[in-house]
Amino acid sequence: MSKKKVIIIGAGLAGLSAGCYLQMNGFDTEIFEAHNLPGGLITSWKRKGYTIDGCIHGLLGSSPSHPLYHLWNELIEMDKIDFYDSDTKFVIITKHNRRFFEYSNLNRLENYMKEISPEDSTVIEDFINGVRKLQDTKAYEVMLKKPREFFNVLDYIKMIKFTPMLGVMKKWLNMSAEEFSNQFKNPFLSEATKSFISPILFEMFVLSEMDLRRSGYPIGGSLKFSKLFERKYLELCGKIRYNSKVSKINTIPNGSPKLDKACGITLENGETYNADIVISAMDGRTTIFHLLNGRYVYKKLLDIYKTKELNPSLINISLGVNKTFENEPGTLIINLEHPLSLQDGSIYNYLKVRIFNYDPTLAPKGKTFINIPLETKNFEFWSELRSENREKYREIKTVIAEKIIELVDIHLDGLKRNIDMVDVATPVSYHRFTHNWKGSIQGWANENIFENKPIKKELPKLQNFYMIGQWVQPGGGVPTAFLSGRDLAQIICKRERKSFKRTKI
Repeated sequence: MSKKKVIIIGAGLAGLSAGCYLQMNGFDTEIFEAHNLPGGLITSWKRKGYTIDGCIHGLLGSSPSHPLYHLWNELIEMDKIDFYDSDTKFVIITKHNRRFFEYSNLNRLENYMKEISPEDSTVIEDFINGVRKLQDTKAYEVMLKKPREFFNVLDYIKMIKFTPMLGVMKKWLNMSAEEFSNQFKNPFLSEATKSFISPILFEMFVLSEMDLRRSGYPIGGSLKFSKLFERKYLELCGKIRYNSKVSKINTIPNGSPKLDKACGITLENGETYNADIVISAMDGRTTIFHLLNGRYVYKKLLDIYKTKELNPSLINISLGVNKTFENEPGTLIINLEHPLSLQDGSIYNYLKVRIFNYDPTLAPKGKTFINIPLETKNFEFWSELRSENREKYREIKTVIAEKIIELVDIHLDGLKRNIDMVDVATPVSYHRFTHNWKGSIQGWANENIFENKPIKKELPKLQNFYMIGQWVQPGGGVPTAFLSGRDLAQIICKRERKSFKRTKI
């Protein structure tokens, strides 16, 4: 019996994950990627001997104590990856130049905060106890066991057991960092906690995993991590065509005037490739409105693309510094004395400075790679500027980098005079290399739009076609992309009446 042919558009982690599992289960897959590298947003690039990386902060499931570890391990050898677990989540520098140490160990953080302000013990305990309630691994086991599409009434009944965790989520989901900070009587704690992530639930989720040391950073960076999946896919005899931009998903009638089926793709160079199944693991808007010409849009999906906010893009400043900063924490949050205004209209009250002194692979010996990401939703400014005046575009990037260097130099002695590499990526950079709509780095901003009726991986009037990745699966981040591909492989296996295999045939 001949194997069914599956074409996957995009060699990001979602596409590679789907490709690996489908190869394991007897399908013949081929991935078409517009770029010349795997990984999509999970990537790195070289400049003057430095490896520029700003993607993975911590990989959920980096420890065998987390159920996700064992899913990662189905495709890559997790025990051969060196993970770095930081003792601090952030060190927050307040406007008054005091340092608050947000320890990743919950006991240490609780004691530290109580030493600063015994009178705030009730607020501190409420926060710390909430984080601990999120550490129930059994909840993850239920959620990761099978795709959401396979959940039945019994599965949802099982979730009732996790009501305490759901109660914590409900309580803290609607609380901003500003609101949380106002609960503190101590001025220093109040000022420091304003720099926590909003909503506070997101801060708590990260701390819950860092405390258990199961959200470590993979030494070597993002592209090295992505290439592990590329290698596995190729070992499974999958095929990847790089520098192969898809311009159209081909469809044919399927026995009904209101029902079509996907039958292959056409590349930008005019080449066509046929398939039994087509999977898009790329930008959702481009897929739906360009590759499929908007023919299969339904009302809910159209409303989402018209009205919902996106996660931001980045102005990503990367510095190579001819100096080590071994005594500095991995991440500084620098609260600015005066707000920083940029030419695109973005305003920043603080800077997030990642000091990669824990990853020697990103910089030559005796040097340090430093990354300062600035979130922005002003894609149009950068797109128009680069299109209309390339020289001005480069000039503004230089001015922004110089401003950032001046501000960070105040807190990192010797930074400015030792810089030997500067790289500035803008939202246009992210769009050019990933084709993500407006350069968004994680799809939809309001993840709760998926809570009860998630965007489906299929379009109702098009058979043999699926979408995966951040545009159809909520949560953002690296695990979401991976799980999206794995879930779809299970769905396709069930449709084809195959038992889902998680190891090589």
